Amino acid sequence: MKNNKTNQSKAISAQKPIRLMVFIHDDLDGYDKDKLYNDHFAWLKTELEEISGRGVLIIFNSKSTLPEMTNYQYKNESFYDSGHGWKAMVKAFTSKVEEIRPYDPDLNKFLLLTRNPINSSVAGAAIHKGQSGIASIFYYMAPAHEIGHMFGATHEDADVIYDGWWHDTIMKADWATTLRGNSYRFSDKNRENIRNYLSQFD
Repeated sequence: MKNNKTNQSKAISAQKPIRLMVFIHDDLDGYDKDKLYNDHFAWLKTELEEISGRGVLIIFNSKSTLPEMTNYQYKNESFYDSGHGWKAMVKAFTSKVEEIRPYDPDLNKFLLLTRNPINSSVAGAAIHKGQSGIASIFYYMAPAHEIGHMFGATHEDADVIYDGWWHDTIMKADWATTLRGNSYRFSDKNRENIRNYLSQFD
């Protein structure tokens, strides 16, 4: 068992890591960051590492480090406008980074983590296979769901798993979601979608 773990670590370290830059919105100021990490990201990190064979770095930023990013006015009746406004902010931010050091846009994703949904019916938004997304902690799986979109996962390939009770895979979202549990994993099809997306960047 020890050798298997060692070999897995070597395999992960041999590929470029994934970086998830999480910007904690000002409306979460004072919220326990450890709780945010454990509730929404710790298990997702494990899932993405198992899928990809890459290390996953999750970096929290707040108004103390990047105030110009954490005060974005994300609430909007148009989730499209909200998402594309955030995309423009991320583009401006990454353009500055590129002036300072080498930067791999394909393996860096930027999530705005918010207290509230974008509007009364949308908890988050992300550019499919893009760099940017917004997700509210109001819905437990929203951060993982939007990150999934950025890596090529789709609603259509989501599943419900039954193991004595029904559990949603990460991209599943419908009227019955609140009645089912969480499987804390992507469906097999979405795992393959994510692998296919990442295989372009070896």
